Amino acid sequence: MLSGRLLFDVTKACRQKHKSGILRVSSCLKAELSRLFEDRFVEVVWSEREKGFRRFKKGGALEVDQNDVLLTSELFCETERPGIENFLKKGRCRSYAIFHDAIPLRFPEFTWPRSVQRHPCYMKMLSLFDGVFGVSQSSSIQLEEYWEWLGFEYAPSVKSIQLGADGVFSEASKPKVTKNEKFSILMLGIIEIRKGQDLALDACTRLWDDGLDFNLHVVGRTNPHFGKDIERRLKRMAKENSKLVYHGPIDDSDLQKLFEEMDLKLFPSRAEGCGLPVLESLWKGLPVLCARLSSVRETARFGGCQFFEPDNLDDLSTKLKGLVLNPEALDTLRSSIDTTILPRWRSTSQEIYDNICPREAFAEA
Repeated sequence: MLSGRLLFDVTKACRQKHKSGILRVSSCLKAELSRLFEDRFVEVVWSEREKGFRRFKKGGALEVDQNDVLLTSELFCETERPGIENFLKKGRCRSYAIFHDAIPLRFPEFTWPRSVQRHPCYMKMLSLFDGVFGVSQSSSIQLEEYWEWLGFEYAPSVKSIQLGADGVFSEASKPKVTKNEKFSILMLGIIEIRKGQDLALDACTRLWDDGLDFNLHVVGRTNPHFGKDIERRLKRMAKENSKLVYHGPIDDSDLQKLFEEMDLKLFPSRAEGCGLPVLESLWKGLPVLCARLSSVRETARFGGCQFFEPDNLDDLSTKLKGLVLNPEALDTLRSSIDTTILPRWRSTSQEIYDNICPREAFAEA
């Protein structure tokens, strides 16, 4: 048992309204870690005035004890949190961070300019933590390679953790039996270049022009910087083609109903840190056609996935056509889904707990 408290950073999460992947990670970890740590779990936010953390709900300054442990899953840099670098260097308590991805460094052409500007400082600052949890082996390797490139002689350990599949819906669903109805595809995620909706629309248009009969349902809010053109295209196509349904952002209850009506999830993303939406689709019994990204391949070891080459229109069109026209292939994909082996957030949190609690606490337990 940890002798101090777990200080859980919610500086941005407590203000953020849209359900981003990072917010999902934060909220799921908060729910499970608060259960594990009970009254030793404290939500904290960074105070620019006090150059330290304070309690979120009760407010006021927080006296950090050396037995406490700070855990953050947020993105930040010195300009956003003045004083944070000095706080970490002083080592007032042990500190751990969740690292999501290096996408702003690797793909600045379709990443928020502010994120591109922040990320080098953020990834460098992660070396000041006592330990880092990468959301995939791929992300962990990218962080360590960045530190090596910087020439760091010392850097903390980076441990890959497995995120949970039960973040949106607590209950799993069995894969549905194929019916003699029109084939329906779901594409779920923020509307932006990174998520590849433009590539998917090109592929679907090609197949519709060839006479294939299927519906495409698109769900997600729009990135105002990199998604407006795709959103306009979606709205225009939805007016001209009844086979395309553009829902925009919807709540979880409507999303649950939509999942039950779908035959396939399409995940054409160009870059991912983990591929959490793939896990969440498998949790609802929905097979996935996804881009062959290294991080997504880690998730696909649980079954239910077929791959196409990233950003390859011809390969996506061919693979999608094969699943639409071949019910047996889809059934094979669907039958490989076993929700009982899918990771859950309770296990993720337990893994973090086991790593941040001192060994001597285990001996006493």
